[in-house]
Amino acid sequence: MIVAFGSPAIAESAPAPAPLPSATATVTPGNSTATPSAGPSDPAHVTPAPTDTAPPQPGPATPAVPSEPAGSPARAEVAAEANAALSAGAQAIQDRWQGLGAATGTLGAAKAPATCGLKDGGCLQDFANGTIAWTATTGTQPVKGNILARWSALNGVDGKMGYPTNPETCGLPQGGCYQDYQGGAIIWSPATGAQPTWGPTRARWGTLNFVDGPMRYPTGDVTCGLPKGGCYQDYQGGAIIWSPATGAQPSWGATRMRWATLNFVNGPMGYPTNAETCGLPRGGCYQDYEGGAIIWSPASGAHPTWGAIRTRWAALNFVDGPMGYPTGAETCGLTQGGCYQDYQGGAIIWSPSTGAHPTWGATRREWGARNFDRGSLGFPTGSETCSGDQCVQFYQYGKLSWSPQTGIGYSLYPSSYCESLNRGATRYPGGTSRVSFAVAENYPSTRISFVNCLRQNGSYVTEWSTTGFDGESGFARPGVASGPTSNKYSPTGSFTVTDAFGLGNPGTALNYLTLNPYSRWGGRLNSNYNKYFESSSDIFPDENMWYYATRRSGDYRQGAVINYNRAPDSPITMNAGFAIFLHANPVPTWGCISLSESDVVRYLRTAAPGDRLIMGVGSDVFL
Repeated sequence: MIVAFGSPAIAESAPAPAPLPSATATVTPGNSTATPSAGPSDPAHVTPAPTDTAPPQPGPATPAVPSEPAGSPARAEVAAEANAALSAGAQAIQDRWQGLGAATGTLGAAKAPATCGLKDGGCLQDFANGTIAWTATTGTQPVKGNILARWSALNGVDGKMGYPTNPETCGLPQGGCYQDYQGGAIIWSPATGAQPTWGPTRARWGTLNFVDGPMRYPTGDVTCGLPKGGCYQDYQGGAIIWSPATGAQPSWGATRMRWATLNFVNGPMGYPTNAETCGLPRGGCYQDYEGGAIIWSPASGAHPTWGAIRTRWAALNFVDGPMGYPTGAETCGLTQGGCYQDYQGGAIIWSPSTGAHPTWGATRREWGARNFDRGSLGFPTGSETCSGDQCVQFYQYGKLSWSPQTGIGYSLYPSSYCESLNRGATRYPGGTSRVSFAVAENYPSTRISFVNCLRQNGSYVTEWSTTGFDGESGFARPGVASGPTSNKYSPTGSFTVTDAFGLGNPGTALNYLTLNPYSRWGGRLNSNYNKYFESSSDIFPDENMWYYATRRSGDYRQGAVINYNRAPDSPITMNAGFAIFLHANPVPTWGCISLSESDVVRYLRTAAPGDRLIMGVGSDVFL
């Protein structure tokens, strides 16, 4: 199917093999001046002339000759020269007509005498089946049939084609014919009709072996008026596009179809700067454009590459590198104004603040599972790097690591904890004016990062941060009860804080319990389980809070109750865990979170009922 350049459908053709591409696109300067061509002259085009039945077209009338004063010698001389020219042109046409069989030949009987005094001193004479044109430089050339009709539509000798320079030549593929003119050639076939070719597009078509090459026959005239002064001509096999900056370049097949979906020269690719080049790995081809390139392979199809992502792909050795072929176009609309492009080997992701970086393999899969750029890690800030079998990739807010022995490791910078709330990248709710995090790097780590986040003007900011400890066994997995204190697990989740305790209120807005020698916390499976009560008895596993407050380490001198397995967060479940506190004495605990006493006091002085504490291992706390 043949369609005009710029229409939704595109001509198909198989691209010819060519050398591999360089690492950067090469733009070939064009020539903005159309150079007249004498037309195809290879031996394959010299065949007997065809018999056409198209009606002849009349030639132009003889123009008026400027007058001279009667009797002037100059007028006499000019008249004599004109008569000689008229006589020579008319006689040459007469001789050629006779050589073609006169009235019984291919042109038939004369319709009128020869008309001379035309452009360049030429003559024309119309016959029943055609026309003969003559000038002193081009000789006498017959024109007939469909080619004559097209030439006449182009204004004959006064148009861009000028005078014919040889007779019509037939015997081309698909029953085609052509005739050369001063300005180019007119080519005809039964399927495409008669079409003119001229200038840089014709010259480029010639380098592609005319009708014997991939473009085959033209299907329309050269059309100009494109952006930047460009022109194009459609062919059975595609189109040739020219601009002053890029020269004339062919486009065909799958790369042309993809270019069409990008709005041809009006889209991001602009003009082609060279022909399609094949011979890439796995049968691939590419074509360079002002705005990038379109790359095709049988497995991946045709896709454009441009800008910073293409530059990064080039640095990775194009299709010969780890990314392979693109499998889609660049897609934008990510967070922070970012874009990405998928490849066989992964993807390249770009944002204004981080630049373009590739992601692949296990780290990419983990990043994807965490919602890509919308997750807690944000955009990559560099490529994956490996040392031996240990690999790591850094992101805006953290990093991913991988090794065959340990698999994937996730780490979020503590400075990014509060930002994860703003990005909706936590697995547990915040929502209150102050949210704190107690986060360990992995299981069964006992060391935590403690970060206090304060909401200001609708966004959370880091108020202060420190380090501390969780249970001696680390954190229990999400949804798993911490169980009896003897298990020494800290629970994972998001919990409110409403009550505090200690030896004296440091100025907290929480409900404060001043401890005394009878202060206990229920651990036995009875009505006091996971509640404060007072008793003179000291029966394990109830906790003697006075003892822990007054002993040398001062664990409970100041603390806050984390509402795990208790109201208002949930009903109490027997044996699911009790006495989960934030308290002093920074050492691994039997399930609580411990900080220095000064940090506990700092926390209490700013805490308000309903504040939340999100706690657990980072990979299970953040998205």
